[in-house]
Amino acid sequence: MRKSALQERTGQLAWDDLRTVLEVARARSLSGAARALGVEHSTVFRRIEEIERRLGLALFERTRAGYLPNAHGESVAESATLMEAAAFAAERRVLGANTRLEGTIRVATSELLASHALLPVLQGFARAHPRIEVEIAVSNRAVDLNRREADLALRGTNTPPEHLIGRVVAEARYAVFGVARFAPGKGRPELGALPWLGYDDGLADLAPARWMRETLPQLRPALRSDSLMTLLRACAHGLGVAVLPTFAAAQQRELVRLSEVIEQPRTSLWLLSHPDVRDNARVRAFSEFVATALPAELGARCAQAKTCAEPATAHAARARRRRLAA
Repeated sequence: MRKSALQERTGQLAWDDLRTVLEVARARSLSGAARALGVEHSTVFRRIEEIERRLGLALFERTRAGYLPNAHGESVAESATLMEAAAFAAERRVLGANTRLEGTIRVATSELLASHALLPVLQGFARAHPRIEVEIAVSNRAVDLNRREADLALRGTNTPPEHLIGRVVAEARYAVFGVARFAPGKGRPELGALPWLGYDDGLADLAPARWMRETLPQLRPALRSDSLMTLLRACAHGLGVAVLPTFAAAQQRELVRLSEVIEQPRTSLWLLSHPDVRDNARVRAFSEFVATALPAELGARCAQAKTCAEPATAHAARARRRRLAA
């Protein structure tokens, strides 16, 4: 039976074509799609022009706001989304069945956790597993483990995503820190009289940001940031005082603790992965090593500095460990 005209037009659309349409629809621009695809802006332009020529219809409206998908474009993007999800699921299942203790493992975490929690234990992991290469993806946003943006994520949260599995490896506590000149000769300083550093809107939901709003509602920080690392360094440079995780502030020689360790809030440090990859040998080896080494490392910091993140006890870690069905 002879193919229909529509089949003849669409039969040659490859996955690269569909993904190009999908990324343009997501980004609403050629430049955004180019970044996602890792190609030049001109390449995306040529692909879209060629795809529309082959289909014999437009997929996007070219406006000042960008490339907006029309009904045809949304239909193609929806189909491509389903194909992408199936491809990621297949990759995760294949990864989960890998029993070799060699290759690459990608770990996503924030800049502060990477530098002050994860890096101190990686040397030991490298000695124990010399054939496993570790990539650290540093970002303040929560990466998408469904899309294989990482194999594991180390996150500070009290509400981990329900679709992920993992374990609590430590508990972060907070206190007010600053350089020595902000500390009185005796006792504790009057917090409201100190120059403060604060969290901007991007971090407004963090536990220490909420504590500041509730405890010092009239406070107007002279400097705000959407980066905990920036606040830590600004504090160490003497620009003001800040509520910081004690495990990180304890590693800055310039800082002294200006308050008692705050009873609340506390933040659990979770090591999370997708259920599909839980049986992967590299993922399991990394998870088990960090679950043991990280509490020990933070416990040592605590002993040295007299204040830092409290390592999760084995009982607490087991109690809060989550095992979700794949």
